[in-house]
Amino acid sequence: MTIQKALYLLILLLINVATQAQTEKDYCAEWKSIKDTTSNGDLLLNLNKFYFSKVAPSCKVEILRENSTVYKRKLNIDSAFYYVDQAIILGKEINDYEQIGDLYSDKGGLYIVDNQLVKAKLLLKKSRDALKKYPESMYWVGYYNQMQNLSSAEYKKELAITYSDSALQVAIRFDITSNIPNLHQNIGVQYYHIKEYELAVENFLKALELKEEYGSQDIVNTYYVLGVSYNTLKQYETALYYINIGIERCKKDNNDRILLLNYIILSRQQRNLKSYEKALENIDLALVLAKKLKSDFQIGECLRDKGLIYYEGFEDYKLAEQYFNQAYTISKIIQIDRSLKESLLAMLRINFNKKDYKKVKGFLEELEELVLDTKLPGDTQDWHDNSKRYFESTGNFEKALFHYTQYNRIKDSLSNSDVKFKVANLEKKYNTKKKELTIINLNREKEEKEQIAEKEKTKQNLYLLASVFLLLILIIGVLSYRKLRKQQKELTATNRVKNRLFSIIAHDLRGMIIPFQRSGKILKHHIDKGNHERTIELSNELEKNSESLSNMLDNLLNWSLEQMKGYRIHPERLSVKEQFDEIIKGFEQQATYKNTNIKLKYHKDVSIKFDKGAFHVIFRNLIGNALKYTENGNIEIEFKRDFNTLVCSVSDTGVGMTEEQLQYVFTLKEGQTSIGTQGEKGTGLGLNLVYRFVNMHKGVIKVSSKRRIGTRFDLSFPIANAIELEQEKAIESRTA
Repeated sequence: MTIQKALYLLILLLINVATQAQTEKDYCAEWKSIKDTTSNGDLLLNLNKFYFSKVAPSCKVEILRENSTVYKRKLNIDSAFYYVDQAIILGKEINDYEQIGDLYSDKGGLYIVDNQLVKAKLLLKKSRDALKKYPESMYWVGYYNQMQNLSSAEYKKELAITYSDSALQVAIRFDITSNIPNLHQNIGVQYYHIKEYELAVENFLKALELKEEYGSQDIVNTYYVLGVSYNTLKQYETALYYINIGIERCKKDNNDRILLLNYIILSRQQRNLKSYEKALENIDLALVLAKKLKSDFQIGECLRDKGLIYYEGFEDYKLAEQYFNQAYTISKIIQIDRSLKESLLAMLRINFNKKDYKKVKGFLEELEELVLDTKLPGDTQDWHDNSKRYFESTGNFEKALFHYTQYNRIKDSLSNSDVKFKVANLEKKYNTKKKELTIINLNREKEEKEQIAEKEKTKQNLYLLASVFLLLILIIGVLSYRKLRKQQKELTATNRVKNRLFSIIAHDLRGMIIPFQRSGKILKHHIDKGNHERTIELSNELEKNSESLSNMLDNLLNWSLEQMKGYRIHPERLSVKEQFDEIIKGFEQQATYKNTNIKLKYHKDVSIKFDKGAFHVIFRNLIGNALKYTENGNIEIEFKRDFNTLVCSVSDTGVGMTEEQLQYVFTLKEGQTSIGTQGEKGTGLGLNLVYRFVNMHKGVIKVSSKRRIGTRFDLSFPIANAIELEQEKAIESRTA
């Protein structure tokens, strides 16, 4: 295979690799584009499965994370944990520790949903520690968002809003337009939890405005929370408006999850308005969707709501108890605290109505266990309220009073907390206004000072203009002087090169041409006389002189180009073995004539990017020099790859050099050239050229020598892009 073909195949390989890489990028971009327009969870899971094998590892991490998010929405927490763990493992394999920090936040969020708050805190601490190394990372949005969820779960309302606001500020800073609307929505949810419904609606409307502007696919979530908020504010017409828009949009997008939630809130609104038939119709639609989505949590929620409709609207306590029992059984299976609490309250309600205090006591004990586990004030308040009612009904007024006192204490505490929060909010607004007024006054003062400063500045500018003009003249003078000095140095260098050329042409080159001319006349004389033996001898002499003359002219040309800065490096992929074979072949006849063996020693061939002309100049001169001073001996050329370095050596068993010759071996000092074993002459340019071309390729050359023992040149070149030739050939064969 020729060098040109090898290079062509290598280029094809590189193009193929680049195309493959581009394809992985394209697939990832395509997946993201489709994902952003898909709201159906099952469709999204199938989409992720299709693209997973086609994208790069970094994109696979994102797909695994998306799977976890889908299962989280489905409340399939075990599957959500599985996929986030797989994403973390893959992230560690590719050393993407910044994204791992964000994945820890996701996993912490799953522990929050699963009410494992201690584990959630540990994961979020790991997330913070990982992201500390990346203070400018946009993944801080995820961390603050999950800290908001944790604070909310711990009933730390003010802290939850603070974290939500921090997440929003990071998103605005990095212009993460896809997150900003949802963060406004999260802040609204926090305000809703603390019964600041007007502030909640304000943030929900901001989220809706941005989602409509960006064309967000999850806009149905915002319609839903607006419907819930207006329903709580008893603005039923406005609530119905957003709920109906949400239902129509969900049907259009096949978004069964949010459609289910809309049917639930619509049913509750109709129950509040005592439209029990319509409420029952909508909760049945919600129950069908919950079963279709296989969401046990929402199946239990629908059954509980259906029981309430029969309990409040139709006073069918038997059927209500049947639905409450089904909801309670599901809650015990899925072990989600919020679902279990609501089911226990429903069971207490029906059994209080039946006056079955034995069952009431059992359910109260179960609610107490839940309260001790969650430690949430709202849950504790509900337990005390029902315990008070139980002890009143069973005649234990002392305990009833205790629970009544505890109930009111928590109620007052929550009210005080709400008041404190509102006061803190007012103080915040007041301080903001105060700061705005201070800024206005400071700006006014600043403008006045700027006007005074402007007048002074005008005067200064006139003086400065004059100074700049004088300085400009001085700079022009200095630059002109430096330019003239540089030109003078270049001219001196050019003259030095010219003088050296003339010296070589006048002395060394003329010295080699004159014997050449004389040998031609002597050869003609012996041919005329028929002296064939002498003719052959003279022909060999002429051949040897012509080779020396050719080498001298090559060196002279290359040296001149390098001195004049005219030599341009053109790196190309070279086989080191092939180049040495080519160079050695040019010396075979001379080596035979001098009875000297030239041996190439290597373990594996190496491919390197190198200027071919420079490679030949370096090693032709080194081998030629070795042959010039070696007769009846050996020349050994050795090369190998040492990590990312090509290591070469050229050694001979020739006459060697003195210490003084070694000191000036790479210079052009006069009188340093010496005659070869058969009278060969040189210009002294060869080793100087070698040294210069080695430096051009960021290489290193060293020489060691002893008289009558020989000389050794050691060279090394960086080959960071080199590959083993066997591997290259294997790639070529696959590409071919």
